[in-house]
Amino acid sequence: MIGSSRAALPRRQFLKGLGLSAAVKAGWEPWQARAAAEARIGQLTVSLFHTADLHGHILPTQNYDGLSNVGGLARCASQIQTWRHEQPHSLLIDLGDVYQGTPESRSSDGQLMVQLLNKLHYDAWVLGNHEFDWGFDAAAKNIAASAMPVLACNAQSGGRWTNQLDPSHPLSKIAPFLIKEVAGFKIGIIGSLTPGLPSWLHQDLLADFSAADPLASVQFAIQKLQAEKVDAIVLACHFGLKAMYGLKPAPDDFANRVNELTRSCPELHVVIGAHTHKDFPHCLVNGIPYSQASYYGIHLGRVDLTFDLDSRQLVGRGLSTKLMAGTVPEDPLILAAAAPDLACAQNLMARTIGTFTAPLPALSRPGSPPPSLLLITRSIRQALASRGHPVDGVIHGLFLGDRELPAGPVTLGQLGDVIPYENRLATVLLTGAELFPVMEELYSAKHSTHQLDGFRVTTQGLKSQLKVTAIATPDGAPVDPAKSYRIALNAYDAQSAGRRFERLGQTCLQPRAQLTIHPTESRDALVEFISARRQLGPQDLLPT
Repeated sequence: MIGSSRAALPRRQFLKGLGLSAAVKAGWEPWQARAAAEARIGQLTVSLFHTADLHGHILPTQNYDGLSNVGGLARCASQIQTWRHEQPHSLLIDLGDVYQGTPESRSSDGQLMVQLLNKLHYDAWVLGNHEFDWGFDAAAKNIAASAMPVLACNAQSGGRWTNQLDPSHPLSKIAPFLIKEVAGFKIGIIGSLTPGLPSWLHQDLLADFSAADPLASVQFAIQKLQAEKVDAIVLACHFGLKAMYGLKPAPDDFANRVNELTRSCPELHVVIGAHTHKDFPHCLVNGIPYSQASYYGIHLGRVDLTFDLDSRQLVGRGLSTKLMAGTVPEDPLILAAAAPDLACAQNLMARTIGTFTAPLPALSRPGSPPPSLLLITRSIRQALASRGHPVDGVIHGLFLGDRELPAGPVTLGQLGDVIPYENRLATVLLTGAELFPVMEELYSAKHSTHQLDGFRVTTQGLKSQLKVTAIATPDGAPVDPAKSYRIALNAYDAQSAGRRFERLGQTCLQPRAQLTIHPTESRDALVEFISARRQLGPQDLLPT
């Protein structure tokens, strides 16, 4: 009888009665108190929790400004459990770049991070560009290992949309959107991947995967969700904003299209972004609420969608991010699940592979690579030569800024600062004439530390006014403008380094250049070089 009488009540009337009785009940959980309060005014909230750009970080780390003991998936997991306890009407998604970035994740080719998302019962994750840094096979295995959908409405394989592929295809799990019914309300989540892939990743890493322009794909997904009569539409995109100038967002670029999509898709109720590693708790872009939860789990994002129970209309949208500082404990279950991989990575990174007998400076003028950069270029040259691919020169840059490499023992962990990204080695044929404009671009680019090792380069002027006046071979002979020289670089720079070096990218990608991607990575070449020599100083890296 109790069950039948409850069912006979209109939903709003029943919830109001529940709210009145809840006011006098002791010991109710916070979410029940909130639900009761909302019921009294005829509303209900569905929450969406989100992480972004974890890059394999499980443990606390530091942010780009040097703030330490922040972030990590273990802290996010603890806060997620707290929020879920307070608000059971919730969803959990990740915005992409899940696993590239730490040795503990690399040791399993990303499987560790995907399994942790599975354990936390994520509802979906959005495909990021760094998912392909370790090649197509690694990305396909991680997608297959995911217990939840992987979202990217603009994802294609061989020119076909991934959701139209045969179920046996490794990318068939990539879906354009997700519909989840929570507390009687249907939430539609569209995933979208940055279209900038070709500016970072060579096709050898992507195989036949590509990301189409997102606008038409998002608009099509919106139509599908509207046909399904969803109650709210959220765009979850692996691209984002670079800055907010007061109330005005930074303009779009080739990889980040938030302005265009919000302007062209007013049907969107909320947009959550990623990729640019910025924290935007809440702002408006073309009138649509936007949020972004930084990187490495340093911030955890939350979207609260409040609905009116009678009209079923969305009446409130609350967006925020929370800093995962030391006051947030690390989740013991995540720590336990990751413990073997974390211990193995810690031991590996502590291993000493050699010694620097004196500091290796990082500063120099254009045309004179400093010892710390020569350490990288000589490593690349040796790695390729030992594999039957000798080169005439090497183009590379530094991630150290003006920090020298200190004298003393060298561990594997320290080399992660020297080369923080996994990049394949590449070789390309450049003529003597092509070397001049390529090097002028590299020397002149903002924040660029790139140099050409293996040749003698003479320059005049500074930065934007810099000119390369001469390039000579080691014996002092001027380069032959018509002759092709085999130059080594990393695959990222060969793709224009995200359009930072467009002249270099265009030159490398012309057929005559015979761009070749090698299976060896630049950091592996560095480890080999130091391990083989054991002791190195500036005198061992004299320029040719």
